[in-house]
Amino acid sequence: MHYVYEELGETSRRQILAELRSGPKNVSDLCVSTGLKQPNVSNHLARMRTRGIVRASRMGRQVYYSFGSPEIEGIVRTVLNSPDRVATVIDFETLSREYARQAVQGDETACGEILDQVFRVNASLLEIYERLLTPAMVLVGNWWKVEAIDEGQEHMATAITERMMARASHITGPMRRVGKTVLLGCAAGSHHTVGIRMICDFLRMRGWRTLFLGGNVPTRSFVANVQAHRPDLVLISCNSEAGLEGTIELLQMLSEFRQRKRMFPVGIGGCIAAEYGPRYREAGADFVCESLRAFTTDILPDFEGPERVRLSDRELIHDN
Repeated sequence: MHYVYEELGETSRRQILAELRSGPKNVSDLCVSTGLKQPNVSNHLARMRTRGIVRASRMGRQVYYSFGSPEIEGIVRTVLNSPDRVATVIDFETLSREYARQAVQGDETACGEILDQVFRVNASLLEIYERLLTPAMVLVGNWWKVEAIDEGQEHMATAITERMMARASHITGPMRRVGKTVLLGCAAGSHHTVGIRMICDFLRMRGWRTLFLGGNVPTRSFVANVQAHRPDLVLISCNSEAGLEGTIELLQMLSEFRQRKRMFPVGIGGCIAAEYGPRYREAGADFVCESLRAFTTDILPDFEGPERVRLSDRELIHDN
């Protein structure tokens, strides 16, 4: 059923499926309720019909569309806030703590159910990442530091969270492309990628072309990819002192490369960003950022313009 989530990730098809929750609709009904043009609605319905997500039934001269199966309807209702089960307030602090507890126990099903609760109130991707998953992983990290959990449990929680992130980002529809490319990754010795992956997902949702290198990338390989792809922005993450020297070396090498080749901004974030900000800037970083929220409010307007950034990512889901 993964293909249902793929369709929900596209803005217009998400709107059409949302309207079908209240019963069968014809093309005219869907045009009125979604604001989409008739050719677009017909094309989207044809695509979803071939995948078995919707089915068509003729009633007189009209063709009405409905969900292809009860299972598909259940997924759509869960994701898009079923009118039968509307929640208006989410206690993110409590949910993030419970998520962390379930994640270190390896209960991926329970973590998915917590994510579903957040989906049902139409939380934005930024809210899910910033208010649920990030605090949960901070808790997991703190528990590991005081040896309340072992390294295996920490890795297990990280792996579950990466899968929850993939699920959340696939459901959230992207904006139109902005014509900009960002390259992201961690330097040699820096292995934790959850935070930089969140930035990557968020920028992809906003229409950026994203190139994610992952963690523990050798310096020369990182620079070679920058040279090959010529990004508009380079973002690096470092979350522990184990990756500090590799990160400094990468920043210095990127700085040298920029003196010889085209200019591109370089930013860095992570758990130790505040502590080592001066060293990062001395090595060549243009900006240091401590959180996803700070990046979206303080940094992103310089690249996208204030009017575009002022839209919340929930509003972007419904942009056509």
